[in-house]
Amino acid sequence: MAELDKARAEDMHFSDGRIISSMCTAPPPLSLKAHMDFIESNLGNSGLYPGTSQLEAQVIDQLGQLMNGTGISGHIVNGGTESNIMALWIARNTTGKKEVVFPESAHFSFAKACDLLDMKPVSVPLSDDLTIDIDKARRVINDRTAIVIGMAGTTELGLIDPLRELGELIPEGTFFHVDAAFGGFVIPFLKDLGHEMPDFDFKIPEVTSITIDPHKMGMSTMPSGAFLTRKIGASDNIATRAPYLTLLKQTTLSGTRCSAAVASTYAAMRNLGRVGYRQIVKNCMDTTYHAATRARELGLELVKEPVMNVLGIHLPEGKEPEQVQALLKQRGWMVSRVEDPKCIRLVVMPHVEKRHVDLLFKELEVVI
Repeated sequence: MAELDKARAEDMHFSDGRIISSMCTAPPPLSLKAHMDFIESNLGNSGLYPGTSQLEAQVIDQLGQLMNGTGISGHIVNGGTESNIMALWIARNTTGKKEVVFPESAHFSFAKACDLLDMKPVSVPLSDDLTIDIDKARRVINDRTAIVIGMAGTTELGLIDPLRELGELIPEGTFFHVDAAFGGFVIPFLKDLGHEMPDFDFKIPEVTSITIDPHKMGMSTMPSGAFLTRKIGASDNIATRAPYLTLLKQTTLSGTRCSAAVASTYAAMRNLGRVGYRQIVKNCMDTTYHAATRARELGLELVKEPVMNVLGIHLPEGKEPEQVQALLKQRGWMVSRVEDPKCIRLVVMPHVEKRHVDLLFKELEVVI
């Protein structure tokens, strides 16, 4: 235990408020307790855990409703990467095609998935507003396309692709997957708060599947991702026989699954409800706007006005983001950077307060 304590002491912790680079945060106590109570559950062998299996069905149903869908199926998995791989895997096996169309802003998991599944990545440049260029997407979507990817909360800047317009380009039989790993627990509550937000979910008729990560703004423990689909039986196309287990086949990428995340996600959603999530998102946005103000006070230009609680900040000419990032890290602060456009990136999660932002910008002024 002394060795474990020593290792943990060397880690950074969300409670310090100095991690302003991560799309994850500290789960509330109830989420953590629920996780620990179900720590031995393994839905890879679900016949042993009928209670946990029922909870998963309820969580998927609740997430499906949040995404404005009915009759939605899916699984709680180990995060957005696994969910995105499953989407491509199902599309390849169902259509028999191998081309994957996605924006340059897509998460790196799609490159992983293409490599693993021997699929061909077709990257679409971005428009001036840093979302997928619809005209250029139109030129590459064809009868060889297995699946088209749209982003609802880009990892770099939290931007949303024009998903309705993208959906109109989808040929019959081609899959349309929305990566809302981050935005899924933000956009609905921004709408509740009166923000004008575009549709991004199953309201769009062409959308076949969605990735959403409860371990991000959903306030669940890590790892907790969700794969949601409206195509009944779609997962059967990736099914693997597992006759020695309590189920005849598995329809997820992982065999053993950390199913404590099912209970943690259930606890978070039941405890917080729409009102709780709305308040969390409001607090994060208030702090994000505060950070934008502090940036302007330093004479720094924003890459874009924040759409979600992610902020890109241009540095003065001659100041390199990787150098600024390294110097801030030496001072105990973790920010990230974006390569295109070149900037530093702040992710304002629930553990980040305005006082942390003020301290960060004092350090940033010195570093610059």
